[in-house]
Amino acid sequence: MTIYYKFNGITQNLNAAPQDAAMGRPITPQAFSTSLVKAPDVFYDFKTEAKALSATRRVSSQVADLKPGQYLVPNSPNYIKLMERQSLFSANDGKLVWQKLPKDLPMYYAIVGLVTAGVIWSVFCLKKFASPPKNQ
Repeated sequence: MTIYYKFNGITQNLNAAPQDAAMGRPITPQAFSTSLVKAPDVFYDFKTEAKALSATRRVSSQVADLKPGQYLVPNSPNYIKLMERQSLFSANDGKLVWQKLPKDLPMYYAIVGLVTAGVIWSVFCLKKFASPPKNQ
């Protein structure tokens, strides 16, 4: 026994449905006179390329030459830059992360200044609203 489902646009769920509704078959007399055709089975075509295999073999031969505890390490400029940044950020120099790079300090001080100005302005407004002007 096969159960068919159809997406309900109102409830946004899958609901059980008859085969005709699930297959998208229109409900007309002409549609009932024709028979349903079975959907084709999924066909997976796995292609092996010589380039991919040779690259895999080259890397696997390099891995086979390594001793226990040794690993392949990339030698690209981006990887070297990443390692330098990681060592800079993980250094125990008493600074917070946003204080480690010189280009982050102006942004940090600007935010601190804006927060301070906002707090002072808020206190001024609260005082102004709490003490209305006196009638003369």
